[in-house]
Amino acid sequence: MTALFWLMALLAAALAFGSVLLLTRDLPRVSVPGIVGELLTFALLGALLMLHAPLATLLPALIAGLIGTGVGLYRLLNR
Repeated sequence: MTALFWLMALLAAALAFGSVLLLTRDLPRVSVPGIVGELLTFALLGALLMLHAPLATLLPALIAGLIGTGVGLYRLLNR
């Protein structure tokens, strides 16, 4: 079961990074694929919490979202 938790966490991390980049790419407009990616990320993280996964499995998604936000803001501010 632990491998399933980490697989879900890595998928959530990839979705978090990609969806944040999609959201910041089209600012000030709204990116529908970015919003869908964020919803899927939240669903995966919610499923991990409902399955009583260790909180350490949430860290990859949080770190990937943080890195994606930094990259997206860097791109936005340097236009």
